[in-house]
Amino acid sequence: MNEIKQYAEQWNTSAQFFYEKKYYQWMCEKLTGFKTVMEIGCGTGYSTLALIHSGHKVVAIDKNLECIMAAKKLIADNGYTKENVIFLEGDVADAQFREQTLSKYACDIVICWNVGSYWNKQMIQSYVPYMLEYGLNIDQIKENPESSYSELIIWDACRISNVKGVPIHIIDRSGEIINEDTDPYFHALKDEFHFSKIVYDNHRAKSISSGGRVLITSGKVNHEGLVDIIFISVLMK
Repeated sequence: MNEIKQYAEQWNTSAQFFYEKKYYQWMCEKLTGFKTVMEIGCGTGYSTLALIHSGHKVVAIDKNLECIMAAKKLIADNGYTKENVIFLEGDVADAQFREQTLSKYACDIVICWNVGSYWNKQMIQSYVPYMLEYGLNIDQIKENPESSYSELIIWDACRISNVKGVPIHIIDRSGEIINEDTDPYFHALKDEFHFSKIVYDNHRAKSISSGGRVLITSGKVNHEGLVDIIFISVLMK
C-alpha cells in the first residue's frame, strides 16, 4: 500500500474515534459566531462533518487526494451538498495555491486542526525549502520532520488568516497542558502575525495510536492502542 492511501486509512480510524467521542464537537464550540470556516487539512472529513453539524459552511482543503475522496463520500453519505462545503485539493505550503485560494474564497475564520501527513524520503525532501523559509535549520528538520512539517503548515495557515484579516483557530495534540505562562510557540505566532488576542483551552482525551494514525512523541513511535493526550485549543484574533 502506498503511503498516501495508508495515511488516509489510518487517519480515518483516528478521526472517526474523535468524532464519536465528541472531541470535534468540543472544537466546534470554540467557533461560535463564525459562519464560514476555511479548514486547512480536512483529512477524511469527520472534522468537516462536525463543522457542518454545528451550522458552519466550510471551505475544506487537503493535499491528500485519498483524504479528499473519503471526505466527499462521508459528507454526501450524510446528506450534505456543495451548499454546505467546498472541497479543494491543494497544498497551502505552495504560494501559488495560497494566492488562488485567498482570491477566490471568503471566510470568517481559518482553522488548522491536528496537522499530519504521510511520510517518505521524497516527501520530506520536497518540503525542506519551505521549512527553511519558515525558519528551521537542517538539523532541526532531520531531528523531527513531522513536527517541522506541522509547524510549517500552522505558520502557513496563520499567513492565510493574516492576509484575509480573520482570526485563526489551531488545535494541537500534546502531552501537557499549555497556557499563556507555559507557551512560547503560539505566543510567538501571535506576535509575528500581529494578532491582538490569544485564548487558550485544553481538553484531556484519548487517541488511537496502534490501529489508527500512529503517534510519535519526542521522536519515538507509540505502539499502544489508546493513548492519553491533551487537545490544545488556541484562538488568535
